[in-house]
Amino acid sequence: MPIQNEHEIRELFEASQQLEEAARQAKNNADVGEIQQIQKQLREVQGKIQDARGKAINGSGTSTEPLFEAQVRVEEVQHQMERALINLNVQQDSVQP
Repeated sequence: MPIQNEHEIRELFEASQQLEEAARQAKNNADVGEIQQIQKQLREVQGKIQDARGKAINGSGTSTEPLFEAQVRVEEVQHQMERALINLNVQQDSVQP
């Protein structure tokens, strides 16, 4: 199957930006449930991005730069969310008697 159209690439790029902002808010709110939900969404978007990049690599002439940027953004946000969860768990452990 050839690469999807520019619209689909733009949607994935925008989804990565929206998740980045949602992750920032969840981290600021220190909301474990929200962070876990965003992590799930990040994994889903990452899978879609990797799929799209695979299709693009197989030759469509479409630029993969937006997909690469989106993938890097999603990976960075995933790491940030993991660190935030670890920090929140440490704080909860230290508060409990």
